[in-house]
Amino acid sequence: MGASPWRSEPQQITETREGSQEASPAQSNGGAAVSAPPVQAATDAGSSSIAVGSTLGADELPAVVDDEAGSVADLPGRGSVAEPTRGDGQDDAHRAALVESLPQPTPDTPLLAELQIDARRRIELRGRKFPRPERTRVITVANQKGGVGKTTTTVNLAAALAQAGLQVLVLDNDPQGNASTALGIEHRAGTPSIYEVLVDGAPMHAAVQESPDVPGLWCLPATIDLSGAEIELVSMVARETRLRSALDSYLEWRAEQGLSRIDYVFVDCPPSLGLLTVNAFVVAREVLIPIQCEYYALEGLSQLLKTIELIQAHLNPELTVSTILLTMYDARTNLAQQVAEEVRTHFPERTLRTTVPRSVRISEAPSYGQTVMTYDGGSSGALAYLEAARELAERALPPTTPTPAGTPSGPVQEDQ
Repeated sequence: MGASPWRSEPQQITETREGSQEASPAQSNGGAAVSAPPVQAATDAGSSSIAVGSTLGADELPAVVDDEAGSVADLPGRGSVAEPTRGDGQDDAHRAALVESLPQPTPDTPLLAELQIDARRRIELRGRKFPRPERTRVITVANQKGGVGKTTTTVNLAAALAQAGLQVLVLDNDPQGNASTALGIEHRAGTPSIYEVLVDGAPMHAAVQESPDVPGLWCLPATIDLSGAEIELVSMVARETRLRSALDSYLEWRAEQGLSRIDYVFVDCPPSLGLLTVNAFVVAREVLIPIQCEYYALEGLSQLLKTIELIQAHLNPELTVSTILLTMYDARTNLAQQVAEEVRTHFPERTLRTTVPRSVRISEAPSYGQTVMTYDGGSSGALAYLEAARELAERALPPTTPTPAGTPSGPVQEDQ
């Protein structure tokens, strides 16, 4: 058999490990060298550094590709890279230059295309601060269909925004308490929680806890007691607005205490359209709908939009569906591509450009009491949520016209 073009004679590669030697060119391979595109390697001390424009042979490729995370290990922007210290203009120019240096994929190199996307996201997003909104944005993450990624989306967007320098509060309004688990928040029975806030009228600040992993990320936990809250709320006065009143009081309390203003509030909902979800719709000004890239997710969307229309007409005229995020996207299947195309056709302005891929890292993170942003910030799933968070932060709140109380106000239809 002839020599493979990848079994080429590599140039010298200098190791930075103490006591290592320079590798000499291989003498046994007679094939022509294949020159890799110029990539500026950025690594920690104790790892290999590859010179710009160096030639990589087959033996060197495994050192560049991180097969466990599905990402390029030594490309710039990896989690171990020091944060940029340049000014904003210089930093943007530097990031742009690094992106330009990345290998360009071709139609017959789909794996390289995925690696290039991850590397671009690391370069553009790691260490970047996101803009603060003019006022606190309250976003309810809802979809009555289960298993579409509501909780996962809530905690990872919240963690990404907090890592970008913003103050974020998560209201765990799901009796399962999965958001509390992912954020490392104590939520055993008896822990002050959202149940006491909704049913007993307890002050929210007495139950809010800060995440131990991400500074600036706060959570109002949910306990198993919340599973009976819907029955208890039925006979209460102003049952639909209790969460909104509690949040307004909490934000005022923070201002009185001289604490930083909360920039984002995310409300995680159960997979139903009961009183807990109604409270979540009333407290919010925006709704973010995660849609799994499968047919059943599309079926439930119309029912969800009708429910939101009723909330707008009777309880919260300011509510709007501002964002749709495609989750569990598998580019290898025609179904996922068709569902994504269908959603983007009907909701072109509301659907984020970023899609969240299926990722083992995203599924593993909660078992360690973490979000994927802290569990493996360099994985494809974490980078996708980081880019989705940037899109969300850069999107201005849709302009709303004040509507007199009691006046019906339906949602804006986009080619239904």
